[in-house]
Amino acid sequence: MLNIFNSHAFGQAPALAPLRGTWAGTILLFGSPALVLVDFEAQQQMPARKATVSLPSLGLHAMQVDQLSPVGDSVRLSISAMPGSYVARRTTDTLGLAGYLLAAGQRLPLRLSPVAPARLAKLLPRRPQAPAQPIPYRELATTFAGGAPGVTLAGTITAPPSLRGPAVVFISGSGPHNRDGEEFGHKSFLVPADALTRQGFIVLRYDERGVGASTGRYAPAGTADFARDAAAAVRALRADRRLHLGRMYVLGHSQGSLEAVQVAAQDPTLAGVVLLGGISQPNAMLYQARMRANFQARLAAASAADKPGVEKYIKLHDRLIAIAAAVPDSASALAQMQREAPALGVSAEEVGYYVPTYLEHTVHDILAQDPRPNLRRLKMPVLALTGDQDTETPAATQLPALQTELKLAGNQHVTTAVVPQVNHFFQTNVPGQEKSPFDNPETFSLVELRLLVQWLTQQAGLTPSRK
Repeated sequence: MLNIFNSHAFGQAPALAPLRGTWAGTILLFGSPALVLVDFEAQQQMPARKATVSLPSLGLHAMQVDQLSPVGDSVRLSISAMPGSYVARRTTDTLGLAGYLLAAGQRLPLRLSPVAPARLAKLLPRRPQAPAQPIPYRELATTFAGGAPGVTLAGTITAPPSLRGPAVVFISGSGPHNRDGEEFGHKSFLVPADALTRQGFIVLRYDERGVGASTGRYAPAGTADFARDAAAAVRALRADRRLHLGRMYVLGHSQGSLEAVQVAAQDPTLAGVVLLGGISQPNAMLYQARMRANFQARLAAASAADKPGVEKYIKLHDRLIAIAAAVPDSASALAQMQREAPALGVSAEEVGYYVPTYLEHTVHDILAQDPRPNLRRLKMPVLALTGDQDTETPAATQLPALQTELKLAGNQHVTTAVVPQVNHFFQTNVPGQEKSPFDNPETFSLVELRLLVQWLTQQAGLTPSRK
């Protein structure tokens, strides 16, 4: 009997799934599976022209696709924030996409298929600290002009029902971040924003340029660009006529601490600054410390005959970092590195092998950052919290450096704390029982959260709430 409802009966291929909604797949990265999510934005029945890409286990979320090119049964997604691309063909066997993710010099097979919200929830680990509905406060959407022409930033304001209260602007760290500070499947900014709003604060979180719903491009921007965006966020919150603001604070994490300090140095009317995993020394010093720690381990394991070679490379990398930090133009920095190569015991060609590590745009920009001049301009209260398991911005070096610089500023309103057993991503990690940021179910240490909320509540003159 002929089934007239089966298109195969007429030799026709099944209809291809439209490019809209969330699609999921898995890549094999260094022998381990990693989930890839692509969210296609489509309006009504029109083909998708926008999309974002997330790799939760790698800490990458809502990276905007710079160019989405569907041509016939082929699709290409260019992702400069990674950087990388996805090239695929439509398939009828799974009504999906089959192709390759090109990133980090690798060509990784990746099949994507549409995934329903219920199924997506099962693919992602449970995050117990995520706020549950109903929430006792208001959520307001906002968009505002960023720190450069063509950049419009999108975010969320959470506020008490009265729309009155002191305010905090959250500034995320290095790497593309959405308004929730989403990293490794954790919404690291949503959790403290929820806690602060329940205490009576108005909180603004926003997608970085080129991420989520914000326009512009992430990849070519540097710390100064993101600081201008943060300053624009402060201005926008103050100008929002829906709100009745009290004292205003900025909160920065990691690289975001550099931007928070820059904003505060230029805006003495701010009531305070919060630095989480903050940077207080020139970034070149941080990179040198990490590099030396790696080489010291090699040096300890090296034979007597190999030790001179390891010591030579410590000296070489020290100098390459110093040049990258001191010379903002990459071409000039490269030329200087090549000129000094003979004195460092290597050829100009050999130096060229190491140069990309330090002259890639983002790294070169970060190496050139020195927060000390801006720290010396801060007169308002400062809170700095760093975990004792933080290997990115170690408390042992960064907190004393912060105290030294703020003492030079004559700032007597400085509070610092080392949070026990907490890593750079706010999570508790008991020594000997460490979990990766993705596998750790905790989003934000309750100890660090309590210190943060208590300090801001006291500074703002609010009565603590048990909500």
